[in-house]
Amino acid sequence: MKELAELRRIVDGQKTVSTKRLKPLLDEIQRSYIQTANKVKSQKETIKKINTNYSVANSKAARLSVHVQTHEELKKAHSELKAKHKEVTKELHQFKYNRKHV
Repeated sequence: MKELAELRRIVDGQKTVSTKRLKPLLDEIQRSYIQTANKVKSQKETIKKINTNYSVANSKAARLSVHVQTHEELKKAHSELKAKHKEVTKELHQFKYNRKHV
């Protein structure tokens, strides 16, 4: 930033400077600081949005993981239930067959 460099040169040289010459330099430096602050603020908001989106995505992934786990458990329970049903049906047929032949 050339204005700041010029201001530093003036201060280092300890020259007497008119307000007319100094004021535009200080105004330009102030504008530059404001622009930088606005950029930092914008970047902060962008980072905050990214973090929020990341958090939401993590939350959805966790819920999906629970859903998949629950689905797997339901499939396993269903398979076990089908096996028990098959076993009980077999026993029932066996009971009916033994009853007829007694």
